[in-house]
Amino acid sequence: MHQHTPGPWKSQPCYDDSTGTDQVWSPHRKLSIARVYGVDPYEDGWEVEMAERAECIANARLITAAPELLDAMTMALPYVEMAEHDDSYKPGVVAKMVQHMTDAIAKATGETHD
Repeated sequence: MHQHTPGPWKSQPCYDDSTGTDQVWSPHRKLSIARVYGVDPYEDGWEVEMAERAECIANARLITAAPELLDAMTMALPYVEMAEHDDSYKPGVVAKMVQHMTDAIAKATGETHD
């Protein structure tokens, strides 16, 4: 299994704001992680509406936050698992949260779980 590029990651527009493209990169390793497109340049050309640009920026921010989100979820999981034994929660709610967190961590790390 390969490890992801360590965070924090940053995002910035590629070329200029009219392209609808943002680049996510690792300043630590000076490495491009991903390019996020607001439009399909082969179908729509490079002319970008403001709503498409806003969506591109929001997607780049979400990708940029991935290392911190994974770390936070990994740290929180044991505490959420302990809450499964707390009778003050609705039955199944905490178990569902644990399952979602476990699935997301496995998806991000490429690990499988039972």
